[in-house]
Amino acid sequence: RNSKDLTLKYKLMPLLNKFAGKIEKSEEFILSTTIQHVIGVRNGSDDKMILAGAATESIIQTIFSPDEQISKAGSKALGDLIEENTEIRKSLLTTGFIQIVQQELPSEVLTHSIQSSSSSSSSLQKETNVPNHVRNNLLDQLLKLAVSAEDLQPLSILIPILERIKTDGEPELKNKAKRILGMIASEGISSLSDTKEKDEKIHQLEEENKRKDEENKKMQEEYKKLKDENQKIKEYFQNEKEKQIQKEKEAEEQIKKLQEEQKKQNEKSIIAIINQDPTKIDVTDINEGMKKIIKKQYDGQWYTFSLTQVLENGVWSLEAQFSNLIGRAVVIGIVRDSHNITANQHPTNSPYNQHMAVIGNKKWTSDIWYKGARTPGNQGFDNNEIVRLEFDSEKGTLTFFLNDVQQPVYISGIKEKV
Repeated sequence: RNSKDLTLKYKLMPLLNKFAGKIEKSEEFILSTTIQHVIGVRNGSDDKMILAGAATESIIQTIFSPDEQISKAGSKALGDLIEENTEIRKSLLTTGFIQIVQQELPSEVLTHSIQSSSSSSSSLQKETNVPNHVRNNLLDQLLKLAVSAEDLQPLSILIPILERIKTDGEPELKNKAKRILGMIASEGISSLSDTKEKDEKIHQLEEENKRKDEENKKMQEEYKKLKDENQKIKEYFQNEKEKQIQKEKEAEEQIKKLQEEQKKQNEKSIIAIINQDPTKIDVTDINEGMKKIIKKQYDGQWYTFSLTQVLENGVWSLEAQFSNLIGRAVVIGIVRDSHNITANQHPTNSPYNQHMAVIGNKKWTSDIWYKGARTPGNQGFDNNEIVRLEFDSEKGTLTFFLNDVQQPVYISGIKEKV
């Protein structure tokens, strides 16, 4: 992650390109390409073939070293990877290594060397500038690939070069080229030039078959077009009929829906109440969707009730009428949805008052309590008076009414679910 951020932050890739773009073996070129290699491997693809190419790229460079010992060490390292790793073998055969070998030992150079008056090996070295030890190490890698790889077809492009080395190369190179060619031939693989004529005939047959297929396809498309047009006519009349039926059905459903909505508007919602202690508190349904809550006896305990309904999507109203208010500290209000009310807790006591907004009765206090803060200015409720709360979930406001008269102090800025 840090490597990626640094690369983007300091625009390393365009900067490094200024040095890597000068294809000459300078210190700047070596360092810039090395850093680019590290950035590419660290931030690049996880594809095994791509990673295998990254693993062998530097080793292949080492094999081309003019220092024979360095070249030999690179050859051994690559040979060990070829023997041990299938992905390495596949990568070398398919992602450019064979083309590198083909470029370093071109058939034109070999032909020229045969016509030269000097020895074949010296002429090869002179024309290609490839040291004998490098050529020998490259053939070692080809031999290991021929022995261990499953598909030798990619080696077919090297057959002309290997044939010339077998004929005109040095004894050690001849022997390796001969062994490689034998393994390729055992798989029934021939050079590309041998298969060119066959490929052309196959291509001609394929083109002929393609032309016939296109003619048949055109005829089938014409037939299908006529068939589709007939089907469209049938579907048009069928769809018109179904549309008419659907319109009638939708009209009936709309009427039914309006009737149900009207019925719901005429009914008062019955909301369940959470009763923490049903042994001491009775909650019963009475007419028109109202609830009646009765405390069976005075026991000095606090009893707080909440609704199961979350008040959202509009304006909610709650009316209550108290009787037998002989004590103090009776309140009504709202509670944060995420807060669970437990037994024997009073809404104005800390820390519970941080989660509730209430108004008290006259005999105790008429103040409003909200998040622990106490605000005077409203008239508290008493026996047989109707106190109403209206909560607007869209505006986040809580308004108090007493006997249908709105009280002056209200609460705003309520953003939580209650």
